[in-house]
Amino acid sequence: MASHKQILLKVILLGSSGVGKTSLMNQYVNKMFSSQYKATIGADFLTKEIIVDDHLVTLQIWDTAGQERFSSLVAGFYRGADSCILVFDVTQPESFKKLDSLRDEFLIEASPRDPENFPFIVLGNKIDLENRQEAKVEISSDISETITLRDRQEPTPSRGCNC
Repeated sequence: MASHKQILLKVILLGSSGVGKTSLMNQYVNKMFSSQYKATIGADFLTKEIIVDDHLVTLQIWDTAGQERFSSLVAGFYRGADSCILVFDVTQPESFKKLDSLRDEFLIEASPRDPENFPFIVLGNKIDLENRQEAKVEISSDISETITLRDRQEPTPSRGCNC
């Protein structure tokens, strides 16, 4: 049985425009996928309650606009974050290359107490677009050279999989 102590964790989704941050969030929280693209303006958030080690944990998942013109607006939402998910589209190599600058900007704006150990997750999205395997292979090679992965996950919101 879960204890009554409630924990709130703020999670920020960052990535270029169109990488699927909103789809990931909607699939994880609501088990819904829409193939219609609608750009996020500013930021939006959803909450999901989960049980971890007999504690009720509320995840407050913030979906931020990936467009450059909103960067100054969304930066204010970074403060108080407990973790950050850096999302890229496996079919768009440029979206992967942008992750370093997004991470750096996040650390400046969020000002976490321990930036060296702040928890980031790198997430490659849209693996279901098999007609674009060439870009996927190139990005996978880049990841293995630059990031030590403990566990590799490849979510596919369109198939209902947040693996």
